[in-house]
Amino acid sequence: MGDAFERLQALMGDTIQILDHMIVDQKHQTLLTSIKEQLHEQYRQSEQIAYLHGDERLDAAIAITKNLNEISQNVQQLENHLLMDYEESTGNNIEAYEQLAYEEQLEQEETYHDKIDYLSAVKIRKNLNRMNGILLSINP
Repeated sequence: MGDAFERLQALMGDTIQILDHMIVDQKHQTLLTSIKEQLHEQYRQSEQIAYLHGDERLDAAIAITKNLNEISQNVQQLENHLLMDYEESTGNNIEAYEQLAYEEQLEQEETYHDKIDYLSAVKIRKNLNRMNGILLSINP
């Protein structure tokens, strides 16, 4: 059981770190800030779950799962916006951009930044799904 709590906390910490390194356009900043704040709150909540027992632990795990699902919806919204930005910056040809050599991609700073933001949002969503999987394993 302790391993599950440690994995959950580590994954939350890793995900917060990804969020902290993201720099999005002003039009997406409010959504990104909200996601960060929500995940920080769930991290604080998860710190307490290890000290709970029985129904209290189950209730806390269910509450965190519910909140992670809400965060995931916000991340999905951010991911969709970032994908549109990425598509736009590649002239609606992501495949051609991604076939460029790494150095050539880097030369197109804005497009490369859009790519990294989009891929970061995808990783965050996947991490949220993994967190929910860990929470399911905590439940009796």
